[in-house]
Amino acid sequence: MKKFLVSKKGIALFAAIVAVAVGAFGAYAYFTSTGTGTGTATVGTDSAWTLGQTGSTGPALYPDSTIGTGNIQTKAYSITNPSAGNQLLTDVEVKIAEADGSPWSSGSCDKDDFSVGGAAVGATYTDSDSAADFEAGETVSDSVTVQMIDDNTNQDDCKNAIVPLHFFAS
Repeated sequence: MKKFLVSKKGIALFAAIVAVAVGAFGAYAYFTSTGTGTGTATVGTDSAWTLGQTGSTGPALYPDSTIGTGNIQTKAYSITNPSAGNQLLTDVEVKIAEADGSPWSSGSCDKDDFSVGGAAVGATYTDSDSAADFEAGETVSDSVTVQMIDDNTNQDDCKNAIVPLHFFAS
């Protein structure tokens, strides 16, 4: 049998070939795995509507027996969404009342001596037709009428009265 002689150069060449082959296969190897994590998102909140009277037209109010005619004042008002996001406006209410919404009277003169927007009973005007999605900072203007009702009694306590309007939006 013939003896196979291996030289140092041959061993080095074989080791280099094996190293290259192992490196080439190692470059294509990978692991698979899974993982989980957590995060959060922050949601803003609503802001109170900004609304109030912005103007007035019409004569001084006097008792008038016919609602919808005669001495009527028109009160312009605006509604603003001060929020950083959209808000849904569903209702606007205007009534004869103090700034906090409590009943107003001046002697025997009170809300029942007036009509707001044609609503004689309770002197409250409600506008649910203005329901809308307001964008951030959006302002809309509208108006309401105020009239004094002749109730066939002495209404002297209403002379020179400053009749307060309370605006409420939801």
